[in-house]
This record gives sequence, structure tokens and C-alpha cells, in this order.
Amino acid sequence: MRLQISRAVLILSLLTVPLLGCSRSDSSVAPAVVPLAVSVQTDPAVPHAEQQTSFLVEVTERDKPVVQAEVSLYLEMREMDHGEHVIRLVETSPGQYRGAGTFPMSGTWVTHVRVKREQGTESVNGEVTVSD
Repeated sequence: MRLQISRAVLILSLLTVPLLGCSRSDSSVAPAVVPLAVSVQTDPAVPHAEQQTSFLVEVTERDKPVVQAEVSLYLEMREMDHGEHVIRLVETSPGQYRGAGTFPMSGTWVTHVRVKREQGTESVNGEVTVSD
């Protein structure tokens, strides 16, 4: 019985060794992903419900402005479902994107900044508090 188990282990070992030598690795080690740095400023500084708010979104990567990207700001109320409000932003200078919109009511809103570039789409989340 021991002899049969030993033969089985030896046979499996001999079959596995050639497979290890034939493994293929075309992929190189991927560089570390550097997250985008995103800041969202509002005017007025504390937005008011049902009043126009201007947004300035600055997007950088490795301290350099991200240019020629499609940047959108998605607003979603944390406590209630008011749907998702999309604000398309326009690049006004390197790495700076502007747009305007209205918050339907006061409270805490989640901001989702989505940056679409050739290498894909990235999203950065934050919050803004809206007064009455």
C-alpha cells in the first residue's frame, strides 16, 4: 500500500515539474495606481436649496492638471431618494472644470466627480451640506 502511494506521489511530481517550466508570463508588473486629487468648490460657499450654485472642480494627478477630460458632477441626497442630478462641467483652464446646478432641498448631498479619459473612468466621492 505504501509503495502504491509513493508511486502516485512520484508520478504526480514528475507530471507537475514540466508544467511549471512551461508556464508563460507575458505580463509585466503593473505600475501602482495613483489616485486623482479632486477638489470641489461651490459658490456660494454654503449652497442654498432651490438656488443656483456654481461649481469649480479641480482635477490633478501627481500634482499636474488633468486636461481634456470629460468631467461630470453627480449629486445625490444622502437621506432621501431625489434621483441623481448630473452637472456637466466644462474645462475653463488646465485641470479646472466649471458648471452650475440647483439642489432641490437642504441636507447632506453626496458628490460623485467622474473623470473620463483615454485610460478609463475614475470617480471620487465627497459631501456638501446645503442650507435652506
